[in-house]
Amino acid sequence: MTKVNSYTSWQPLEEVIVGRAYTPDYFDFIEDAQVKNQLQQILAETNEDLDNLQKTCEQYGAIVQRPELPNKDEFQTWQTTGDGAPLPPLTPRDWQISLGDKLLRILPMDELNTICDSYGDQVINPHKGGFDENCVLNGASASCIVRVGRDIFFDNSEFLLPEQTQWIQENVLNDQDYRFHEAITDGHGDAVFAILKPGVILSSKHDENLDLAGDFPGWDVCKIWDPSIWAAMEVGKFKEENFNGAWYVQGQTPTPEFSDFVDRYLNKWVGFVEETVFDVNCLVLDEENVIFSAYNKQVFDFCEKHKINPIISELRHSYFWDGGVSCCTQDIRRRGGLESYL
Repeated sequence: MTKVNSYTSWQPLEEVIVGRAYTPDYFDFIEDAQVKNQLQQILAETNEDLDNLQKTCEQYGAIVQRPELPNKDEFQTWQTTGDGAPLPPLTPRDWQISLGDKLLRILPMDELNTICDSYGDQVINPHKGGFDENCVLNGASASCIVRVGRDIFFDNSEFLLPEQTQWIQENVLNDQDYRFHEAITDGHGDAVFAILKPGVILSSKHDENLDLAGDFPGWDVCKIWDPSIWAAMEVGKFKEENFNGAWYVQGQTPTPEFSDFVDRYLNKWVGFVEETVFDVNCLVLDEENVIFSAYNKQVFDFCEKHKINPIISELRHSYFWDGGVSCCTQDIRRRGGLESYL
């Protein structure tokens, strides 16, 4: 059995990586009690939610792999370098992607090495070991690649440059009869639209640059106009007043000290939730079951229409991490082969 096998985002999931946040004790050194308590709450609740996401995947028959964490003493050396805290291994979908029977490591996170090494020669690592500052794929995001069987869509934007797309086509997707397309979202594609199964697409208000009707003729597209984030007025108010909502902490009012700590030391962690609609950022287990991070009536009604069971696995701090269920997972193996759907 091939260890890496994934041609779509909806074929039955058999093996998946679920990300991990640092544990609260990695930040015991913080002297400001309020800052430490706020950050440690985020970390503890994020890991609790990711553990529940793992259990949900396992309940539906998937093998779940989890990244390692770095040695805590080595991790804390960042305090003296001035570079800020390194990224946690939280969002593997941003850094790597299974393309057919190959696993492309766009950013080789050390915490994923043990997992990826187990897939042997099915792994393509253009960095040739550790991080190569001259690698052609530096700055690219795997979430800008959408797999639809024989058809592959590339979001050529600041997150995936045309020369990077060309390199992937020539060095990874060169052994099968793929068809390549361009789909511009100006962001991470999995935060803008998701294919739940053939003929069924969940999209968002940020899809204005996409030609879904032309690329997917006859498919039913549900555009979300009222994402769940805006259902809570406190979030909308926070986004207006605090850094575009990047550091929203559920149940807390961020202090200036906490915001300053994030800005100074954790700026690699957070985004600005500009294109992300977490109701779209989901994980398809199979054509009948999809994991979402929150309830959205429009989305759930659309799922019912297409006989899809929506499953909630909460991610309480998506708006801190700017990452949803899709971001926090990376499918390694799905049951099925290369087919044409368009």
